[in-house]
This record gives sequence, structure tokens and C-alpha cells, in this order.
Amino acid sequence: MRKLILGFAALTVFAVSCEKDKDYLRATVVDTGDVTKEGCGYILRMADGKEEKPEYLPSDFQHNNLKVKVKIHSSGVLDTCRFETPRKFYERVYIDDIKRDLD
Repeated sequence: MRKLILGFAALTVFAVSCEKDKDYLRATVVDTGDVTKEGCGYILRMADGKEEKPEYLPSDFQHNNLKVKVKIHSSGVLDTCRFETPRKFYERVYIDDIKRDLD
């Protein structure tokens, strides 16, 4: 009986921990270079390959190739960092929450 209770408790903890990350998207922080030298600073490369430009990225997460989980919402604005063609446009997003992806 005790094993059954412990098993159920472990399953519950696992289910709750999976549920709390359901609104997070997996992304990689990419340093595209200095904004003043034709770079775009830090962008988020989402798991599906789409790239987003955060309005603000906390300094703790400003590391190239850092795997993160992030909650974002759109600003409704497209931005480009390059003046040369072909221009690449990024959607500017607000970060609601971000954490390291330890999985």
C-alpha cells in the first residue's frame, strides 16, 4: 500500500511539473552582433526556426546559444537591423517570463 501511495505521489509531481511549462516555448538565444555595426543584438530562435527580436532581454540570458523556455507576446511591430538588402525582418516581442531550459 505504501508503494502505491508513493507511486501516486511521484506521478502527481511529474504531472504538475509538466503542466506548469505548457505555456512556455523553447528557444535559443542568438547573439547576431553589435547593433551599431549592422547586427541586431540578441534574438530568440524559436524551436520552429522562426526568429523574434525581444524588446528587452535580461542580462542573465544574454549568452549566445543559451537554451531557454520563454513566454512571449507580440508587440505588433516588425523591425529590421540591416540597411543593406536583402533585409531580414523580425517581429518585436515582449518577454513575459524566461528561464533556462534544463531539459
